[in-house]
Amino acid sequence: MTDLEISTTEAIADWIETSVLVSRSGHFGRDKLDDLASAEINAPPMRVAMALDVMSKRASTLGDCYPFVVSDIAVLRRESNLGAHYASLLHLTPNSVARQTVRASETAEMGELLEEIAEAALANFWGAGGNALSFGYPSRHGRPEAFDQAVIWLARKIGLEPGRGYRPPRRKDGGVDVVAWRQFADHRPGFPVALAQCTIQAETFTKTTDIDLRLWASWLAMDSDPLSMLVIPGTIRAAGPDWKQLTTVVMVVDRIRLMDLLSRVPNANWDKAWAQETTSALRTLMRAAEL
Repeated sequence: MTDLEISTTEAIADWIETSVLVSRSGHFGRDKLDDLASAEINAPPMRVAMALDVMSKRASTLGDCYPFVVSDIAVLRRESNLGAHYASLLHLTPNSVARQTVRASETAEMGELLEEIAEAALANFWGAGGNALSFGYPSRHGRPEAFDQAVIWLARKIGLEPGRGYRPPRRKDGGVDVVAWRQFADHRPGFPVALAQCTIQAETFTKTTDIDLRLWASWLAMDSDPLSMLVIPGTIRAAGPDWKQLTTVVMVVDRIRLMDLLSRVPNANWDKAWAQETTSALRTLMRAAEL
């Protein structure tokens, strides 16, 4: 087994979730979990208890779409309609077990997977009638490659007029990976729009400046200022400085918020292959696979 760097309480909670996913039995008693944590990540029982508390909070927030049952004495894997979504986000998280081992190299497929999840989730952001569209290129939605033409294409999709600002043709995406909006029944301007940056990188704060709202206001004729979002596959301790630092600049949509949004209108057509392949590959490396 590769030496894992698992230090924060959030990361230990992620390691427990990953261990339960790869295990044959799908459940661990507390004694077995303590032994496994000591052997694999050198975490004492007190740290395990703190991680279980984090998992309990996740379960309380997400309800039935959280694919684990957590108590003081055991952790149990359970079937969930969104289990593959959660597993994908867990494996995509920077410094996760998967990212330290079988998915150590960032790939375009991984970034596109997060964008696909974000598109499905953000379509539910404003409830019924909401829409979302991936703006990255190459595009499965037919986006033109040239940025100036892509903005015109996007404006038509949303129901806006293109702005008069100069759009450099060779620009890639203007920092925007997914756009979400909700038209009113009158189809007039002045409806809510959100511009989202998605990242699988460990360093998140530098990504908060990728979306220049001033430039986007010149590229799309929006009567109301858009929301700026940062979408990440991991979780951030709510009471910690990282969360406060990020949320003063941008709206953070982390794994828990993505799952919350996805649960409002579950997508039954989700491709589970990447999550299943990653979980299967981890079974050759983790001690939990034998349990």
